[in-house]
Amino acid sequence: MKKIGIAQGVPEGLVEALTSRYKGEVEQVTSANQKTGYEFVVACDDLPVPSGVPIRRYVTHMDAVSSEWSVVAARHLLPEALRRGTQRPIVAPLPVKSIKKCSQGDATVAVLSGKWASEISAGLIQHGIDSEETAEAGATSLVIDASPEGSGIHRIRFPMAAEIPVVGLASNPCATDTIRHGSNGLLGSSVEEIVLLAGELLKNKPELKRLGFEARATLAEASWERVARALLQQGRVGYPELEQLGGAAKYYRWVERLGHATEWKDGLLLDNVEGLAMRQLSGDRQIGLKMREGLRKKMLETLIGNADSN
Repeated sequence: MKKIGIAQGVPEGLVEALTSRYKGEVEQVTSANQKTGYEFVVACDDLPVPSGVPIRRYVTHMDAVSSEWSVVAARHLLPEALRRGTQRPIVAPLPVKSIKKCSQGDATVAVLSGKWASEISAGLIQHGIDSEETAEAGATSLVIDASPEGSGIHRIRFPMAAEIPVVGLASNPCATDTIRHGSNGLLGSSVEEIVLLAGELLKNKPELKRLGFEARATLAEASWERVARALLQQGRVGYPELEQLGGAAKYYRWVERLGHATEWKDGLLLDNVEGLAMRQLSGDRQIGLKMREGLRKKMLETLIGNADSN
């Protein structure tokens, strides 16, 4: 029977995903393990592994010294993976467990340690904003990553998983890999811009909550299953193969996503006096663009339902 080894120290979620997906035997191994017959051994970053066996590593930061960069946790790590000899490295975003938002102060900002931390903190104080320089984000309303260069994706993604928006520097690839400006966080190009963005966001509570929600939703797209699929990929071509759904499953998911709009999925676009409109394929009803506001309201009421107590 085929078998693979998993180095001690690999995250439990990845171990479970590999065990579930691999069509063979899975064993935990140590660097002192002398057993042979492994198809390959999976490890993360610089975890020790047995000698003399093929290695596939999941690398999450630029400081990893190992030469095997099979799968990386962010796009900015791809050039280094190529430099170290991986011909077709794969990107599988680092999964972070989503947690409920921490209790937080009205206007407390955590400034993560970095080259510009002191300048950013001083700027916030001048604008009357309470802040604290720290290595890790705690119970805050907003997190600012003060590094203009690579800072590590862990400390950006963990507050995002707690629904805390992050403001990063556009020159920091760790920030730009995860943060989409105005969508799930904010990016600035200077100390002054970072301070201005933070001040405006703290005054806009609805936008602060929206960015926090979108930040958490972004991280929900990553999973250890995706990382496992990338590590198990045979004949790598740069991306994990997508799982194929049958016709019935595809239809069910399509209907589920459409929600109340299911009845219009086969509609026809028309040109009429109101501009573009849609007509039911098997009916006489039409929807014109002038009706869009009412439809949008109905869609939001359907999606959101009762107010979220959190």
